[in-house]
Amino acid sequence: MLELKLGWQSLRNNKQLYLPFTLATSLLIGVFYIFQAIINNDSLAKIPTASAINSIMQVALVFTSLIIVVFMFYINNIVAKQRNKELGLYSMLGMTKANLFFLVLGVDVCLFGFSLVLGLLIGLSFIKFVLLAFVKLLDLKLVHLTVFSGQALLLMVAFFLAIFMALLLVDLAKLSQVRPVELWNATKKGERLPKNSWFTKLLGLAGVATLIGGYYLSVITKPNASVITTFFLAIILVVIGTYALFTSASIFFLNLLKQNKNYYYKRNHFITVSGMLYRMKQNGVGLASICLLCTASIVVLVATSSLMAGKDNQIKQSAPLDVSITSKKITPATYKKAQELAAKYKVTLINKKSQRISHLALANIEAGKLKISQDANTANYEVLTLPLADYNRVEGTNYHLKNNELLVYATDKKVKLKQLQIKGKNYRVRMLSEYKYRLGDVATLTGLYLIAPDAKSAQSLLNIPLNETYSFDLKGTDQAKKNYSQAASQQLRGRNSENFVTTKVEVSEIMNQFYGGMLFVGLMLSVTMLLTTGMIIYYKQVSEGYADRARFKTMQQVGLSLAETKQAINSQVLMVFMFPIVVAAIHLCFALPALASVLKLFSMYDLKLLLIVAVTMLAILIIIYLLIYSLTTKVYRRIVNAD
Repeated sequence: MLELKLGWQSLRNNKQLYLPFTLATSLLIGVFYIFQAIINNDSLAKIPTASAINSIMQVALVFTSLIIVVFMFYINNIVAKQRNKELGLYSMLGMTKANLFFLVLGVDVCLFGFSLVLGLLIGLSFIKFVLLAFVKLLDLKLVHLTVFSGQALLLMVAFFLAIFMALLLVDLAKLSQVRPVELWNATKKGERLPKNSWFTKLLGLAGVATLIGGYYLSVITKPNASVITTFFLAIILVVIGTYALFTSASIFFLNLLKQNKNYYYKRNHFITVSGMLYRMKQNGVGLASICLLCTASIVVLVATSSLMAGKDNQIKQSAPLDVSITSKKITPATYKKAQELAAKYKVTLINKKSQRISHLALANIEAGKLKISQDANTANYEVLTLPLADYNRVEGTNYHLKNNELLVYATDKKVKLKQLQIKGKNYRVRMLSEYKYRLGDVATLTGLYLIAPDAKSAQSLLNIPLNETYSFDLKGTDQAKKNYSQAASQQLRGRNSENFVTTKVEVSEIMNQFYGGMLFVGLMLSVTMLLTTGMIIYYKQVSEGYADRARFKTMQQVGLSLAETKQAINSQVLMVFMFPIVVAAIHLCFALPALASVLKLFSMYDLKLLLIVAVTMLAILIIIYLLIYSLTTKVYRRIVNAD
């Protein structure tokens, strides 16, 4: 009973430690529950992109779970370190280790119980708003998403119970291995002064080299099937390089500042540099984690927001007309059926276009030579061919070509060709700036449309037969056009599915659901990472405040004024916590080329839009980061100046 009373008193007396931990854990429990509730919702299986969205949500949940586990162990270590002084006092007053075990058990059970109940309340309170946002982003119709999920609740309780059990075992294991005096002095024990050894220098240089290697891979990535693998490798190198930069390389830099007597032996510089040096090992890992969490959140937001912002343009690219039919040979029956459906659903077929075009072929262009590729990991282009007469007819132009000339349209405006060699024959190329009614099945890589003088030469370019296409827009009410599109996608395919039918309604629905789902996941992940970042910063400020309090008190006793203390605190905190956001911004700049290549796999070629989104999201992140910095600095200052 005494242990429970003391545990409850400890919770009340150390609200500055336990309350933020409980609130942060509760929010993470709420996020976990929301993810599980959406994943386990059976009604989502009715939508066309259900499988893809569920896979994205599963990956996001795994990533969120990893963040939660790392965060809780990291913060629990800081909380336990601050709690050890109190445990040491109880031990010296006569409590046995068994008593201390029960005290720690009581504290952890209370924390788990409070966090679980509050987390469930947060999850149930906010899930309705989150689900409304989910439905809106995905533009879902007639989908019922339940607020309460028993399966999600059980999984949430099991997951966090396992984490708290692991934390409790770690706390008890540490407690069993130390003496009372060690517990009492634990909060006063700081990091040893790191030596500027040859190993530190070598590790710092290796880390910087690894970071540069990651940057290099990101910059040189090409928009082909291997871009994901290359980008992932670049991320690994940047993560390794970042941790090395914030530990070994930062120690090397601080030692250089210390050796500069004109800089080091100034009051503010002396306090800042010496304080950072003594705890740089611990600071380095924490600051690197903050930097990487900021980088990850901004990259995820930029990628998903860019896709969502460019969605309408991608719909237009994928379905320039309301209905498109592609077949080896479009029969009169198909034309007749299209017209019959128009009469049935009270729409008019307008802007009719017909053209012949080949299936795509994967290819590379090296030194002006186009080579067909069978390897999707190395191909850079998806190439289609069509006759000049068909292009002129659908676009309303009047181009003329000689036998050794080609008109070329590239979906990526950066592609500029003057000469092109295909199967040993040289062609003079004229690039087209527009192909409004282009069709074909370009899906991921840069599309390259080769327009030849006639049908025979168009087919012989790549030895791929030409298909016939018939496309048109619909005139009528929105509901009538939707009804026609849904009927056309089923009834115009033919008895043996000899026709491939694409409708703008279907394309819009799929893109709204897929990109909306990605944006939703991106927002949820970013909220989780920013919440984690804020808590890491807060607890770093708390732990650093307790570690620095005695040092600042000593310096005040020998003449350091309160104003100078405040200035020194601001200088040290500013230097420590501005470094991660600056490096995160640099990471983002080097990630943009690889990010652009990845987005091209989703037919997103608007680089200007990507830059606008990146700058906007970075500005928002900096504002949030500065707000967190401002709030946590007040906590640090209050602890340092406490009597």
